Amino acid sequence: MAKREIVPGYTVEIPAPVYFIPLSEKESDEECARKTAQLLGSSDFNSIIEEDTLVAVKQHFGESGNNNYISPANTKVIVDWVKSYKGLPLLVETNTLYKGQRSDSYHHLEQAYKHGFTYSNVGAPIHILDGVHGQNQHPVAIPGKHFSKVYMVPDIPFFTSIVVVSHVKGHLLSGMGGALKNLGMGFSSRAGKLAQHDDFSPVFDRDKCARCGLCTTFCPENALTLSNDGVQLDTEKCIGCGECYTACRYDAVGFHWAEKGAVFQEKMVEHALGAVIKHCGKVLYINFVNKLSRHCDCWGEENPVIYPDVGILASYDPVAIDQASCDIAGKVLGKDIFKELWPAIDASVQMKYGEEIGLGTRTYEIIEVTDKE
Repeated sequence: MAKREIVPGYTVEIPAPVYFIPLSEKESDEECARKTAQLLGSSDFNSIIEEDTLVAVKQHFGESGNNNYISPANTKVIVDWVKSYKGLPLLVETNTLYKGQRSDSYHHLEQAYKHGFTYSNVGAPIHILDGVHGQNQHPVAIPGKHFSKVYMVPDIPFFTSIVVVSHVKGHLLSGMGGALKNLGMGFSSRAGKLAQHDDFSPVFDRDKCARCGLCTTFCPENALTLSNDGVQLDTEKCIGCGECYTACRYDAVGFHWAEKGAVFQEKMVEHALGAVIKHCGKVLYINFVNKLSRHCDCWGEENPVIYPDVGILASYDPVAIDQASCDIAGKVLGKDIFKELWPAIDASVQMKYGEEIGLGTRTYEIIEVTDKE
């Protein structure tokens, strides 16, 4: 295997080994958890864990009304695996930019417990990394095209290793959400999230707008007002979070996807690099390509599962695991599902840019794990 270093101290292995165990359609959470345990035992992944040191297990706990998030049964397997090597697992997450059940730590923790992420269920406590209202942050220098420094949560250096647990699905801004989005959005501070959404303003179709005012209610920054002419946008206040798109029932809100989507993805990937730039060789990525839906786990509205389950992947490389997730889903399902879900967005931009800035590689080797039921 060759090694590539663009960022000093951060090395990428080429080709990147990506371990994969298939899932059959609509497997139970318990069966999925059993296969997760097999996947973790298929290689020397435990090498990232040091005895009696903190291990961050980064996972989305699911928005209220959404049932597609990775289940506590799978989380417990990962927590137990960390403990078996005498690591100290801590479930971590950050608050959301938009208003919702997870926009402050109190309600975020309450939501996590409602979805079953209690200590008695998973065996690890939860820590919201960016403070009560997302105020905690720390600048990290990176070699980016858009940023020379990104604002991340300040607690990352206190973890010896990180396990990034991602549910692969569609996403209204990046086309596909996986490990890169989990890193870039999930470890950034509120300021970092704002910087990623900058310049991503909505457009309104006056003919479709019913003037119901629901989008103005959901806007977290009061950037929208309703007049006789329809919805008016204050671009100075808009943070590009997409809440108006989520709230609209009449398909009257959209974005300049092709124009802005690539920039958003590049900014997201630069924040992903900021999250792990000091943890080279100490991060394990696990992607669950199941419960595939059009929207991400932040979506609190109807979000049905559209495609059959594909499998679970594990790798030390965030770019490789996302590229492999897309490729395997395409092979198993016979089509590019992310292009089908979001035809105006090129989801591959994030992987290409991640490779360009040295975060990972799109060249990978699949190592299939046999189910030993």
